[in-house]
Amino acid sequence: MNTTTMQHDAQETVSRTPAFAVVLFWLFVGVPLSWGVWSTLQKAMALFS
Repeated sequence: MNTTTMQHDAQETVSRTPAFAVVLFWLFVGVPLSWGVWSTLQKAMALFS
């Protein structure tokens, strides 16, 4: 088996994740992360006020 055949076989087995799933998972991570950062910044500002 040569390199060209191996690359061709690898390209055929790649599956793509649907765009809506990527957006959904980023929201699943991003919303709580944003809330946590915002909450932390508010509490930190209270220390310096």
